[in-house]
Amino acid sequence: MRERAVRIGKPTALFGVITEPDKLDAEKPMVLIFNSGVMHHIGTCRLSVKLARSLADIGLGSIRFDFSSIGDSEARRGGLSFEQSAPIEAAEVMDYLQSKRGVSQFILFGLCSGADAAYTTALVDKRVVGIAQIDAYCYRTKKYYWNYYKGKIFDPLKWFNFVKRKFGERFSPSNSDENDTEEYFEVASYVREFPPQETVAQGLQQLLDRQVAMNVIFTGGEVHYNYPNQYRESFQGQVDFADLLALHYYQESGHIITQPHCQKNVIKELTQWMDGVAKIKQAST
Repeated sequence: MRERAVRIGKPTALFGVITEPDKLDAEKPMVLIFNSGVMHHIGTCRLSVKLARSLADIGLGSIRFDFSSIGDSEARRGGLSFEQSAPIEAAEVMDYLQSKRGVSQFILFGLCSGADAAYTTALVDKRVVGIAQIDAYCYRTKKYYWNYYKGKIFDPLKWFNFVKRKFGERFSPSNSDENDTEEYFEVASYVREFPPQETVAQGLQQLLDRQVAMNVIFTGGEVHYNYPNQYRESFQGQVDFADLLALHYYQESGHIITQPHCQKNVIKELTQWMDGVAKIKQAST
């Protein structure tokens, strides 16, 4: 296995680390490992490093790189949003690997915002033959709401707290004088917005029509998701996944997969799936 730091692109240089087996097969896809939020190329709990090295062990090359303004990559000038700049920068990285390594097919991997970037990049770049996403865009179903509310409806403590909040406010003393002089501070926060469900359904079907393989993993940390097959059911009648979707639900895992046993299982699942996709795509070239 070899690891090499690189800087890609001008005038904005993107920093990345290429991890590859001693002998790279250019007929197999390489894997692009995206940032998760503002986390740099090491990944949450070193997830990106562990995945890259696991892939090298089975003969697949990868690059874990920082988008502009994240980690060790420089800031990009201009007014492009992350949603607009991410596919452009991913294309720059693929151009580099195609020029320097002779690879023409790619698998994209990301968690949270990285999952979003994998989806949007795949839509505009036909070199992408597979996407792996952790906590991707998801939408609530009737079964989701039943699972969500059934625990609350039959829990006496939930009702007690509800009544206490509802009627406690009515009889609590007013602190209007204090509120008039109290200073308030607003804390900035990041809000991830999902596109309309119909838009994502159309995009997914476009990818499936191109035979792009998909591996979608959800964790118990994703509040919009609460049962194993929700992803398929939310797009029922809109998207024909056929046999191109591998879907998993790690309910015991947090969003950034801090639990060692969960991370081990996720890396094993992703490595095996990417190996299978690579072999299929290699055979078809």
